[in-house]
Amino acid sequence: MGSEELEQVDVAIIGAGICGLVAARSYLRLRPEANVLILDSDKTVGGVWSKDRLYPTLVTQTGLGLFRYSDMPMAPKAWEGRGSTVTGSMVHEYLHKYSEEHDLLRRIRFNTVVTSAKQCARGWRLELRDSDEIIETEKLIVAPGYASIPNMPQILDDASIPVIHSRDLGASLDGLKDAQKVIVVGAAKSGFDTVYTMLKIGKQVEWVIRPDGAGPMPFLTVKVGFLVATRFFAYMNPSIFNTRGPWWYYVIWFYSVLDWILQRNPLGRWFVDRFWDFLAYVSGVEAGYGVGDHVAMLKPELNHQGILAAPAAVGLRPAPDFWPTIHSKNLRIVRDAIRTMKEKTVYLKSEATTTADCIIMCTGWGDHLGIFDAEHKAKIGIPVQNSRDLSEQKVERSDLIDWPRYDEAADKAVDAKLPSVARPPKHPELLDPRLQKKWRLWKRVVPVELAAQGDRSLVLLGQMTTAYTPVMAEVQAFWAVVYLLGDLEVPDVSTMATEVAEFNAYTRKRYFNQGQRSQYGLWDHRFYIDNLFSDLGLNSRRKSNAISELFSPYKASDFNGFVDEYLGKKKN
Repeated sequence: MGSEELEQVDVAIIGAGICGLVAARSYLRLRPEANVLILDSDKTVGGVWSKDRLYPTLVTQTGLGLFRYSDMPMAPKAWEGRGSTVTGSMVHEYLHKYSEEHDLLRRIRFNTVVTSAKQCARGWRLELRDSDEIIETEKLIVAPGYASIPNMPQILDDASIPVIHSRDLGASLDGLKDAQKVIVVGAAKSGFDTVYTMLKIGKQVEWVIRPDGAGPMPFLTVKVGFLVATRFFAYMNPSIFNTRGPWWYYVIWFYSVLDWILQRNPLGRWFVDRFWDFLAYVSGVEAGYGVGDHVAMLKPELNHQGILAAPAAVGLRPAPDFWPTIHSKNLRIVRDAIRTMKEKTVYLKSEATTTADCIIMCTGWGDHLGIFDAEHKAKIGIPVQNSRDLSEQKVERSDLIDWPRYDEAADKAVDAKLPSVARPPKHPELLDPRLQKKWRLWKRVVPVELAAQGDRSLVLLGQMTTAYTPVMAEVQAFWAVVYLLGDLEVPDVSTMATEVAEFNAYTRKRYFNQGQRSQYGLWDHRFYIDNLFSDLGLNSRRKSNAISELFSPYKASDFNGFVDEYLGKKKN
């Protein structure tokens, strides 16, 4: 222990991606003299958009003007004439420029892996891989992102061909030049992206999708993609962040009347259901599920309700030639699962066999918060990951909070507040509520137990999945910094526990598989931002009139200046 080198900082931020960078910028705006250190395992900024993870066909799910921070425009860049498409390289260059303009690069320590984070007298004590250095920090901001640690099944240990994870696709492309046939495993967003990329570079692709589980991901058609950025779209989503209270509240406030009409009476809910049916129909027509080829096997498990419930998540904006490429005769889809492999032969669970020159595993992600041991995870409110065994689900113990009581009350409260969530579409896979990974983070950021004890030393960013990541990350990061600095009022323990328990019940009922394992809120971004803005005393309705507020798409620039508004309000 005597050989350890100790470095003390005011704030340590784990992750130099979208959330980590804007968190550093936000902290320095409020505390310019703070000693801020950013730690990242990669060699460039960006997180999932870091340089080594880029490949030519990688694009964002939102267009130009939406995928950016509010106070810095993203320069358009021609890419095969694809208009507002934002490529991976554009995002990486944007984040690098953002880091330069706000003097963040000198604060980043690249190629640095944090292996442990434990509480200490100063705040938090961080240990690093292959280093005797110890970092102690008063405040800790954890922002590594879900897509950090690849989940690699061990069934392919005997393979004599390359087996890579989709995370490493960009760095592995040169090594795949001589491969003629590629097997892709998994039907989440990374699976679709990988199949599309392999077809674009001329490979024969066999796509293995297991027959159980959430099924293939649906994609919302580009033709109506602009709707997702409107407040009207937000009102079509039954959201726990937009449940105000008794009926008379809805009469008082104009916008709440619309929510009551759409979500709290049978006729309104019928209209909402038909709206989602329409989106699913036009998206299915664009995908070509009914043209009679292999793409029919990609039809969502919930059919017309797949985009609403999003049990397999939802793709928002594929490249313009995405579906024509997926219809290629070079693609074969197999609803099966890999049992084992020997040399170049792959054995499927159906007893069928196939061969390939490479296998790309799009099999999800591991424990990106593994820096915390079991004791700290329990105290912070982070669930045990990757377990479907009830015997491994440890009973939550807290001297402060009776979580089972709050969970039971939350189930009833969510059903009463959101009747459509109480009667969801029938799902092909029966989900056991006892297996839900329950996060105990107030507002998806703050450990309830620590906050209840007056400990404002830790926040976790980017742990809620929504659309429009950069603006959501920017607002969430600023809110978190205000909390860390003690300038955000924290409610009593019961209020925080109720909010957390109701969100857990909501996301499990609303989003099925996704809500069962994470803080999922794909369509909840608008009302979530409203919620955080309300805590900060700011107005989140940024349009000039009621019509624009409902139907004009929100762009990142609409939120430009909100930090100055907060600072001005605080001075007054």
